[in-house]
Amino acid sequence: MSLTWRDLLDIFLVGVLLYSLYRILAGTRALNLVRGVLIYLATWFLASLLGLSTLSWILGNAATLGAFALIVVFQPELRGLLERLGRGQGALRPPPVALEMEELLLGLRRLAERRHGALLALERRTPLGEYAASGEVLDARLSARLLETLFYPGTPLHDGGAIVREGRLFAAGCVFPLSEVGMGLGTRHRAALGLSEVSDALVIVVSEETGAIRVAEGGRLSPPLSLEALRARLKEVVRDA
Repeated sequence: MSLTWRDLLDIFLVGVLLYSLYRILAGTRALNLVRGVLIYLATWFLASLLGLSTLSWILGNAATLGAFALIVVFQPELRGLLERLGRGQGALRPPPVALEMEELLLGLRRLAERRHGALLALERRTPLGEYAASGEVLDARLSARLLETLFYPGTPLHDGGAIVREGRLFAAGCVFPLSEVGMGLGTRHRAALGLSEVSDALVIVVSEETGAIRVAEGGRLSPPLSLEALRARLKEVVRDA
């Protein structure tokens, strides 16, 4: 039987869908989940095919309970997947331009030197309004002195995260979701990972213990970065915008 143009279109669209899902899941825990589910289904199919009734019955009954368990355990990943699908290919919110970038780097350098912990999210496609609402909306010009003031130990907003929107410091004292991975990390680093898991934000965190600056993107935390390495990464973000 020859393939019609509808069959070819169907195959093409399925291929695009699978590739798009792979791109979305790549680099997250959900990719390992998909691999595990595929192995599970393949084992279940082979058990049924070979007539292994006991094993097939166990796998079949476990699948129902397992589906509910996976929804609970991987709720952050599922939420991130839906947000990425809804985000589409809309225009990026512009990250800091050159002047604000230098102010940002200067502020981060001073915070790192003094070992004042900091958490800063650069908003991109995913709106961070719900997290901004948990803090104080400032909509102020981004400056090194403002960053130093916000994250000075003992000030009311220093424990929360700050959000940069369109080159301006939009909100501070915000509560970010904590990641379920990296349990050995501090709260700021888990919050940086957590926000990067459910959004495409570039999240910068300064350790109050070591003064190290790290970046969280796509559910991954970078090793400590020098200011030059961070500047290079910010330039990449600006260039890709």
